[in-house]
Amino acid sequence: MIVVGSDVLILHHLSLRADPRWNDNEEALRRLRGSVKGVTIYGLLDLVGVISRHAGEKSGRELYLSYLRSEEHRILFPPHPDSWEEHIENVMRYLAKGLSYKDALEAMVLDTTPEVQLYLTWRTAPAGRLPVKTRTPSELTQQRTFG
Repeated sequence: MIVVGSDVLILHHLSLRADPRWNDNEEALRRLRGSVKGVTIYGLLDLVGVISRHAGEKSGRELYLSYLRSEEHRILFPPHPDSWEEHIENVMRYLAKGLSYKDALEAMVLDTTPEVQLYLTWRTAPAGRLPVKTRTPSELTQQRTFG
């Protein structure tokens, strides 16, 4: 399964056509249309926050609900810790790799979801520190096959 990062989704949902990444972003999403894609709960909430800021709370909430109902998107959650101490211990191994807290949360979800094969994002900074391969939409569109 390919997990789509919030940066890719933000570019798409805000229709940022002037962004130089727009065409590759839309081509990658077009090629993935019809297949089940993952979105971490943290990525979804990040997307909702950006949409709420730009289009209003109602739009953010509607988008959130549309992803929950989507048959094409699977919302991925981390295992639920029994305590804050356990949560911190779980996250600490990702923080120790130099990831930000948000990236560590995403990494934890990617690491605990065996079906995840690839994380699609424009952000290259966490690459190599995440537990799965990362690709940009540009790199993905240059491949003959996905996955």
